[in-house]
Amino acid sequence: MATRIAVAGGTGTVGRLVTEFVRQRGHDAVVLSRSTGIDLVTGAGLDTVLAGVDAVIDVSNTLSMSAAASVRHFETTARVLATAELRAGVRHHVLLSIVGVDAPHTSGYGYYRGKLAQERAVAAAGVPWTLLRATQFHEFAQQLFQRTRFGPFVLVPAMRAQPVAAREVAAQLVELAEGAPAGRVSDVAGPRVERIAELARRYARAAGASGVVVELPLPGAVGRAMRQGGLLPAPDADVRGPAYADWLFEQTGSDGVARMPRTVGIAGIPIMRSPLPAPPEPSLSNARELVARLRTAGMPIALTVHGDERRLPAAVDQAAFRALQEAVSLVLMRTRGVEADAVVRYLPHAVEIEVTHGAARLTPQASRSETLNRSRAQVRRLGGAVSSGPTTEGGFRLAATIPIPTPT
Repeated sequence: MATRIAVAGGTGTVGRLVTEFVRQRGHDAVVLSRSTGIDLVTGAGLDTVLAGVDAVIDVSNTLSMSAAASVRHFETTARVLATAELRAGVRHHVLLSIVGVDAPHTSGYGYYRGKLAQERAVAAAGVPWTLLRATQFHEFAQQLFQRTRFGPFVLVPAMRAQPVAAREVAAQLVELAEGAPAGRVSDVAGPRVERIAELARRYARAAGASGVVVELPLPGAVGRAMRQGGLLPAPDADVRGPAYADWLFEQTGSDGVARMPRTVGIAGIPIMRSPLPAPPEPSLSNARELVARLRTAGMPIALTVHGDERRLPAAVDQAAFRALQEAVSLVLMRTRGVEADAVVRYLPHAVEIEVTHGAARLTPQASRSETLNRSRAQVRRLGGAVSSGPTTEGGFRLAATIPIPTPT
């Protein structure tokens, strides 16, 4: 059944996509923006265009980072829009917000304070509502080149995120608008934990954009949260693809990944081994990529994942990945040419990492790879344990078990 859906901020990054999806699904789209003669701050033109509208999707925005200006803008537009919706008989208001907007460590970030004020204003306005929080968009890396360029440098905050394609969020917003008001629904995020500076570098390589990306640690609690994964989604978030590299390839024809130079010697025989590839961002969701990169570099390693693969709490997620990364490196250090097996087990209340190799001639470095020295302290702080030793088949095994806290 076709309906009439209004899109507040329908000309922005997400708004344009929302408008396209509304029309693709056979609905009548009404764009609410200054370019169409609508002022969400004063309410000018709203009463006319909201006549007959069944639902409003609010993806409106402000570029102000000031707390006072952001709160004033979002509270005002939420109140003005809701008042007009009530007069017009709109039955459903769908709001897009941000993952982590209500976390204690983001309270000092002005823009987030504004978005949180908007959420509260919508909930109190009297129009039945649905709230969807999303992580940063894949498009964010490109926007940094437009907004944070200073001469030849592009300043990018040191930040771990799980970005999602804007089109995935837009599609979900339209699906929500078609249904009944549901209050706050599950957060939406992309499939991989990434470092924003690396995404910006990938974008530059893929799009041929000039500028040296400088990763800048921001001060205070917000900066610390950005660096340590405090803005990652909860483990029960709705994960939607594609990953950034796949999305970037769709946009530019390149995934923006730096390629390792081939080192070729006499008669095609390498005279030196290529350096190991840089590991992906530390998250167990990136375990397959870690192993794939090692195999591409010629390292004999296979990965098996058992159990209900899911997002883990940030501290557990990082510790598990670090343990896997170290265990793989140590096992591969012990031998040459013998394939190692890595196993990740998702248990109901823990995650297990195990890396083994079969019987083989040991390298001179084998004695340096008998335990998880670097990740052991982090695993133990989380109540976990590490173990190592020979296997009955004559090989060697490194393992870590990390408990997963029960949500309170």
